[in-house]
Amino acid sequence: MPLDLPNLDDLTWQQLAELGRSSIPGWAPEWTNHNAADPGITLVELFAYLSEILIYRLNRISAANMWAFLRLINGPDWKPPQDLDIAAPDGTRLDKAGLEKARLDQARLDTLKDLGEPRRAVTAGDFERLALAAVRAGVARAKAIFRRDLAGDGLSPDAPGHVSVIVVPNAENSGTEPSEELLERVRKALEPARLLTTRVHVVGPRYLSFAVHATLVIPTTAHAQEVNKEAIKVLTAFFDPLKGGLQSTGWPFGRSLYVSEVYELLAKLPGVRFVRRSINPRTGRSIEELAVAPSEAGRRRLNQDGKLEAIHLDPDELVHLQIQEGDIAVVHEHNGKGVE
Repeated sequence: MPLDLPNLDDLTWQQLAELGRSSIPGWAPEWTNHNAADPGITLVELFAYLSEILIYRLNRISAANMWAFLRLINGPDWKPPQDLDIAAPDGTRLDKAGLEKARLDQARLDTLKDLGEPRRAVTAGDFERLALAAVRAGVARAKAIFRRDLAGDGLSPDAPGHVSVIVVPNAENSGTEPSEELLERVRKALEPARLLTTRVHVVGPRYLSFAVHATLVIPTTAHAQEVNKEAIKVLTAFFDPLKGGLQSTGWPFGRSLYVSEVYELLAKLPGVRFVRRSINPRTGRSIEELAVAPSEAGRRRLNQDGKLEAIHLDPDELVHLQIQEGDIAVVHEHNGKGVE
């Protein structure tokens, strides 16, 4: 909703002159001749005339004022549009005054459009948008995390004044690991946009490697090799850092891995009757559905029954699925059970 501008031009010459005459007794009591023939009254009326002109101009924004405002907004290096060739509504060529007004209107539109583009990074969304816009052809995703210095040890849970911007390159730019050149380009783009007291760190993502173990039970009419190939394909796509996740926009940063989602994903495959835990043939014990390196065992989250429920991720992490031969077993159903 536009704002209603106040009317500043609300005093006439007669009102201003009368206001000046009425002020004389308070400021100069010895001045008693207030007739029009008095030279002092002539000066009061002259100043009333000049004041009326100033108030009239104050109530209006001239073209010169507008050009000055546009230069202040756009900076000293800004160049206004030149040589516009615009015709009047009737098709005739505009005169000099019409072309000047058209230049001013075009400059206003360009400035308003440019104001909509982000120039300062304050929120996490600002940092992410600027990182993507800086090298649009090279960056697929960006994630900003406040109060973290991931360029250092990254272990401090709280770093006031710091913000880390995680950059994921697109598939055509060295896979999932950004090059130092790409990181430097993003740093240079964010440096002039940051607040004065903010320290910006641009880094690549950390990946948690994990494996999936499951047994798929299929009917005797299904082909085990085809089902296995499709299962690996679906799992790889679901955990992909660029196209994975529930929205197919890339696995979300810091989103935990859930066993239930693995079961749901595999159970929907064509020809799969049900999914169960795999059994280690040497020990006869069941194998957890999600496996991480022994050094990452602290990420495991168990349910009330003591079974694995999820694998925890830190806010700056993505996942890297490592599937080896035999991780996804496919067996045929026999009397309602899966037979190895």
